[in-house]
Parts: sequence; structure tokens; C-alpha cells
Amino acid sequence: MSAATQIQWHVLTIGHLSRNRFWGEDEKTARRGALCTSALVRAGEAVILVDPPMQPEEMPGLLDRRAGLAVADVTHVYLTHFHGDHRFGLEAFPEAEWLMPDDECVFWDGRLAADSPDRALLERLLPVPAENSEIAPGIVTMHLPGHTPGLAGLAFTDRDGFRVVLAADAAMTRDFFEARAGYFNSHDFEAVANSIDRLRAEADVILPGHDNYFFNKRAG
Repeated sequence: MSAATQIQWHVLTIGHLSRNRFWGEDEKTARRGALCTSALVRAGEAVILVDPPMQPEEMPGLLDRRAGLAVADVTHVYLTHFHGDHRFGLEAFPEAEWLMPDDECVFWDGRLAADSPDRALLERLLPVPAENSEIAPGIVTMHLPGHTPGLAGLAFTDRDGFRVVLAADAAMTRDFFEARAGYFNSHDFEAVANSIDRLRAEADVILPGHDNYFFNKRAG
């Protein structure tokens, strides 16, 4: 059995936005707290948690309920980007390897003040190339800039033969994907559209940043 057929993935949380213009909500005013969509990916001996969505004290219960795992079972925590709602639970995993795309590390290193409380977290993260870096057998980074300059999802072919991309905020929800649209706080809206075009061309299944996964009929 190949490494690719052994890749399993699970949705830990189905996220939601603090405000959603596709629901007629004003993007200037938050209507609810944001929750990111988070996933767990298993490949060989690697157990990768992507974008820990809850506070550290809540992460053990989430892992138990959704995957029957303990905190100690997680070998890697991968942040798609450094926005706070995608790393709330990072410190629940002190023994895991913390990873983030190198372009994202560079971007935030230039933006954080020396005395920022986030700097210690940033410096603990291990930079990995934002494009085509294999972080576990068959699981590679995919650079999807726009929401932030360094955002990178994870791409793999799962055991059912689908090309899956954990896209995070490269596509906030299916509505944003279909509209080729960025969120109000996206860094570069043209780059967002280009990244969505790439997802449309390369992914069978897309896990967005703040909604459930959906299937995609590849363009071309």
C-alpha cells in the first residue's frame, strides 16, 4: 500500500465567520466570535493538527471527541498562517513540532514589535517552504497567498483517491470561493482570486477556513 492511500483526514471543527457579507452582514461589525475550521491528518506515524482552533484548555476534549486522541498523540501542529483565530490552541501542544510557511514567518517577523507577546510564539515556529514541502509522507505545502502573503495550505491524495487541499483562508467559505472573493481583512484581493483559481484547477475536495469541506469539479 502506498503512502498516499494511507492518508486519512478528519474535520475537527467546522468554522464560521464573525461576519459574512454573503449573508447580508456588514463586514465592519462583528456579529459573533470567529471559529476557524480545523483538521487532523494522519500519514504513517505523523499526526498533524492543522490550525488549532480553541483555547489550550479546550483542545484535549476536542481531540478526544473528534478523533479519540490525546494531546500527546499529535506529532506536528501546522499553522496555515499566523492570524490569531487559527492558532488559539497552539500552546496545548508543547511536545509537538510547530510548523508554519516560511514566507508567513518572514512577513510577521517584519510586522511584530520586539516586545509583542506573539513574538515568542513566532520564534518557536519552524519555517517550512510554502510550496511543495513534504511535511509527512504524501502531504505537501501549497502556497495560496492573498489573505496573507505567506499563507500555505496542505495538499494530498487521500485514501479514497481524492486530491484534497486544506486551504484555510485562501477560501473563507464556499461562497467566497465561488465569487473569487477575499475577506474584509485580506492582504491582497487580486492574489486571493488567483489562489482560488489554483484551487479550482487542482483540488477535488477543498476544506475552507470557516466552513465545511466541499467538492470541486476541477477547471479545465
